[in-house]
Amino acid sequence: MFSRRTRHRTRGVAALGATLLLGGVGGATAQDEASIRDLPLAATRSVDRLAVTEDAPAHGMPPTAMREAAPAPGTSCLPGEICYELSLAYVTASLFNPQTGDSDDVRLRAYVGAVDDPGGQVPLVAPVVDIEPGRTFRLTLHNELPTVPEMVLPGGGPCVATTTDPNVPSCVNFNRTNMHSHGLWVSPAGNSDNVLISINPGVSFTYEYNIPPDHPAGTFWYHAHLHGSTAPQVSSGMAGPLVIRGNRAPVRDAAGGWAVPGDVDLLLPASDADGLAPVRDRILLLQQIAYACRDAAGQIKTDADGTWRCDPGDVGGVEPGPVSAFDQLTPASWQNSGRYTAINGAVAPRLPDATAGAVERWRLIHGGVRASVKLRVRRMTGPDPSQPVPYADIARDERDDFVAENCDGDRVPVYGLATDGLTRPTLDERTDTWLQPGYREDVLVSFDAPGWYCLINGRVEDAEALNADGTESVLIGRIYVAEAAAPVTGSAEERIVDGMVEATEARLDEPARSAVVADLGKGRLAAFVKHRPVEDGELTGDQSVAFRIYNADLRPGMAQIAFEIGELGVDLATGGFVVRNAKPYDANVIDRPLALGGVDEWLLTSLGGGGHPFHIHVNPFQIVDILKSSRTRSTRTSIRATAPPGSTSAAQAIRTRRSTQT
Repeated sequence: MFSRRTRHRTRGVAALGATLLLGGVGGATAQDEASIRDLPLAATRSVDRLAVTEDAPAHGMPPTAMREAAPAPGTSCLPGEICYELSLAYVTASLFNPQTGDSDDVRLRAYVGAVDDPGGQVPLVAPVVDIEPGRTFRLTLHNELPTVPEMVLPGGGPCVATTTDPNVPSCVNFNRTNMHSHGLWVSPAGNSDNVLISINPGVSFTYEYNIPPDHPAGTFWYHAHLHGSTAPQVSSGMAGPLVIRGNRAPVRDAAGGWAVPGDVDLLLPASDADGLAPVRDRILLLQQIAYACRDAAGQIKTDADGTWRCDPGDVGGVEPGPVSAFDQLTPASWQNSGRYTAINGAVAPRLPDATAGAVERWRLIHGGVRASVKLRVRRMTGPDPSQPVPYADIARDERDDFVAENCDGDRVPVYGLATDGLTRPTLDERTDTWLQPGYREDVLVSFDAPGWYCLINGRVEDAEALNADGTESVLIGRIYVAEAAAPVTGSAEERIVDGMVEATEARLDEPARSAVVADLGKGRLAAFVKHRPVEDGELTGDQSVAFRIYNADLRPGMAQIAFEIGELGVDLATGGFVVRNAKPYDANVIDRPLALGGVDEWLLTSLGGGGHPFHIHVNPFQIVDILKSSRTRSTRTSIRATAPPGSTSAAQAIRTRRSTQT
């Protein structure tokens, strides 16, 4: 049994009896923990996957690898190229609802594709794209969603196109789409990573991504990215992992540095083919699937405290509201919903087991849009941690208490290996891993002892949160660590570094071998870092940009979210940040023509009722400062960055090279 406090509120659904209903993808009762059952078929397309429901809810199945397809009509797949096909369609599935301890049926927009797995595709998770540097892959995307005249909104009304402005939320945007290969160093034009095109319902489009031969190996992802459509589609789960794997050895230069960086994958063997201990490679796609159930009038159903509710027979979805199209997607909606961050399409899953002492690589991808994630792993305590977690007995205001009482064992350190697909200069020991929407972190993990462990989304304070709205700690998953065949020795750091040293000695030649071994003894990964830091002397210009997200509808209870972009300024009266020359985004206007070869330092901030993470498509960037106090950036930046006492506003200073290679 777990330690828990008495609930303080009445739920909007009947309390469950002694038989706890379990959820996840294809839920089962406690008596059916070992059963295997088919997923329900989708209304438009089916995703066939056998879900093993062992824990309360199902296992967090790892994402499945996409299968190569025949070239689309009018295209070809040349030797060395890979062709894929994906359909965008409605899919039905079940998601565990911790509020009730039962599963909710959902009908969501999702990517559907053939996969190399006899169990089929994991629902609500796009297939994994695995590729090597120097390859070309073509992805044909078929938009099978309803056209605007075919759309029926919650409440039964039609979709009426009142505007063509993508900055104004509209029902029209829910079924238009495109594809973004997030983080790849490829062309952003034509039929490559072009986020300015629109693939309308009934249209197929073939993307061509030419991966450069010197592209770094790492963790990336792909997702819908049409301006005005991204939030509802990614909030439905329209995202998938994209992994570039490499086996290039680093090359020393005459000065004792690194002429050509290598791939850190070489130090993390996938198998024991070289007599090395294999490193398990896990992909953990974190999703914030913001589904809601609606009443006959199309309004979101809620409990008395505002938590979103689904009644028996309801089918949840992410759909335009009959009055405010984005009523499910406001800055406060994720908090109001009471939903949990999912892992690989499953809510509160038990992940596939680990083994004590073994080293694992966890590829963490924040594929949500609404909330910050502070991931931590702690040993589970209590009289019998092996029992299913009684989620339905944990009220929203008791989630933090439950974690404190039942996940208060040893903190498991993890070692940061890569950030946003790029290998870090040093291994970074931590117990908390921060992720904002779109971010990726690769960490190395090695458990000291067998037992049950909690995956926790730690408490986030208001000043730290994406939308300045903090969250309590919540248990988002569990993992069982099995006993090792031999006694576990050394610390996690020692096991990780020792394994990397052994791989270095087996796989690298001199003089690189000795240099890498020496670096690893100090936790350094310099031989595998693609991009050198931007030095002060390189800077040729400075820029600033501020996003502003606000409610443009002043009527009580109404929400008309507006998005504007401008330059960063300072309010002389308060010293706080303001946006100057703000205007709606226009894909047809290039606001900042910049010369190739320049090197800029930018100041960035996000103002208004909702935060917004920053990233640059294609070119990498270096964070050099976070400003929350009254001071001026050094080098060329002239803005005096000031934040009033107690203010949560802040600006980031970043540097980036305007080049095709750095």
